[in-house]
Amino acid sequence: MPLSKINNITREEIYFRHLDYVGYRRDDDLWDIEGHFKDLRSFDTPCLDRPAHTIFAGEPFHEMYIRLTVDDDLFIKNIEINIENAPYKQCPLTEVVYQKLVGLQIKTGFSKDIHRQIQIKQGCTHLFELIIGTAQAAFQTIYPIRMMKYARGTKPDPIDTCLAWDSSGEMVKNQWPQYYQKKEQE
Repeated sequence: MPLSKINNITREEIYFRHLDYVGYRRDDDLWDIEGHFKDLRSFDTPCLDRPAHTIFAGEPFHEMYIRLTVDDDLFIKNIEINIENAPYKQCPLTEVVYQKLVGLQIKTGFSKDIHRQIQIKQGCTHLFELIIGTAQAAFQTIYPIRMMKYARGTKPDPIDTCLAWDSSGEMVKNQWPQYYQKKEQE
């Protein structure tokens, strides 16, 4: 259900952020997960590093792309980043630093792992956000394949990672009874 309507209020859109993620299975048994980040403003913004020293209303304030190539176990095999639009000339210089993420595994603590590899002042706040979202999309893309592996007797990784996957909960009890653990009486 969408959000409720606000009656008797006029609103003017000032800011728009769009994030897209798409997952692809490759014919070499790897996965490409692509993310796209774009934000716009509805007013002209002074910006010395842009032509005319202005980012015009409706023009992308930021626009960046990422492609993570990962294997079935979510190890990053390659990363490609393109900063198409940014407010400052220095922003695209951060693209190369993200190569340090090659070899990392997308798993619990991934955000902390990124920050261990890349100091915040070496990177870009928006790319950090885009990478985290792309990593989440990678998990959601590869999840069905991993579930097929689990059907062969391997414990599902998500057990005990959230309320729905609580090993003492109804979903695990019904779908994965061999991993169900009855709660001890409190």
